[in-house]
Amino acid sequence: MLENILRGDFTHLQSDLQKASSKLEFWLLATWVSLIAINLTLVGRLAENIDETAIQILTWTVAILLVIRNRPNLKFETTPSAIAVGSLLIIWVLTKSLLTRRITDVLFILTPIIATIGVALIASGWKGLRQYWQPILLAATLGIPITFLFAAIEKIIPVNVFTAQFANSALWYGGVKVAQQGITIVSQYGAVEVARGCAGLPPILMLVRITLMFVLVFPVSRFHMWILFPSAVAIAFIVNSVRVALLVIISLQADSFKYWHSGDGSQIFSVVAVSILLALCNWLTRDDDEYEEA
Repeated sequence: MLENILRGDFTHLQSDLQKASSKLEFWLLATWVSLIAINLTLVGRLAENIDETAIQILTWTVAILLVIRNRPNLKFETTPSAIAVGSLLIIWVLTKSLLTRRITDVLFILTPIIATIGVALIASGWKGLRQYWQPILLAATLGIPITFLFAAIEKIIPVNVFTAQFANSALWYGGVKVAQQGITIVSQYGAVEVARGCAGLPPILMLVRITLMFVLVFPVSRFHMWILFPSAVAIAFIVNSVRVALLVIISLQADSFKYWHSGDGSQIFSVVAVSILLALCNWLTRDDDEYEEA
């Protein structure tokens, strides 16, 4: 049925729905999609960053498509204990979703992976969990405590210092008289401090997530996978550093600075970074396809 819908063939839609509704897997998929809808609704209402909302929608979409694509190979054999535990997990997710008031709550962050595991347990039991490793992995990326992760990374790697150094070098090679003082870049246009929020970790994480989704959906050789993930980090870092360099130049222009720092202008750099990454992914995938055909 799903294959026909994706092809735009709705001729037998009513009869297909009647057949599907009599199957357990249909109701399990409907339950999972309902939990996803609740999660996306809360994220859309409470998220402060549009990038986070967009990556949530994209991640869930890819997870659903992977389950649909792997449907012929899934085995629906469960046990009473798995059904009981899965049901309790789903009830907990519903309760937590109804009570949550902020999406940064650690327990709410865990609801995507718990909901996915709960439905998978009811569908295929304990032994069948490995069949759903792809959607579980994607749901796990939504369960990352970003605040704690970034704090831990910054204790080990001074990302904001590296960003300031790269932006300072880019401006210097571009003919701008600049001087770097720690995380502060001083020029004739003004001074900008590269705080943690501008260090580039959010776009790096976003591009790594997109890369993960790409390699799960499309056939990519292991060699190219080793290229894609470091490239995602490099692209996000360089594009963000260019953004910081731009902020230095317009630091004395209040309206322009606000637009490019926290307004719609900041989203343009996200689009540029994602576009460069997808172009690289497309190029590498094309090489893999040519190799397989040969």
